[in-house]
Amino acid sequence: MKNVELTGEWKKGKNTIKVNLPVMIFEEDGVQIAYVPVLDISGYGHTEEEAKKSLNHCLNEYFSYTVNKNTLFKDLEAHGWKIRKKNKPFIAPEITDIINKNEYLHDIVNSRPYKMGRMDVDMPSYAHS
Repeated sequence: MKNVELTGEWKKGKNTIKVNLPVMIFEEDGVQIAYVPVLDISGYGHTEEEAKKSLNHCLNEYFSYTVNKNTLFKDLEAHGWKIRKKNKPFIAPEITDIINKNEYLHDIVNSRPYKMGRMDVDMPSYAHS
């Protein structure tokens, strides 16, 4: 299995927390998909590189929207994240914890060839109370 590497960066505000997230790359109907199951966010493109760029754009939009609406922590908790106030304020769920709750992820894992990797993402920390 080839390593999948992506870099993500959320640039609004000064303070960020780097988190390392799982990312899956697979093909669906002739299109490459880059999917982060712990956020249920995906990007797509004709090539793997286009899918990665699209995913980075979607992550930036997600963080921007949820921070502006003050819903980031509520949304993370809805996806199974643990929110803490010290040291590691964001703890993502394990894929094994969400596979049976997420039909899309369950389908990918059980019926599609995919590549699994990890990506570093800078999440906004100033919004953390």
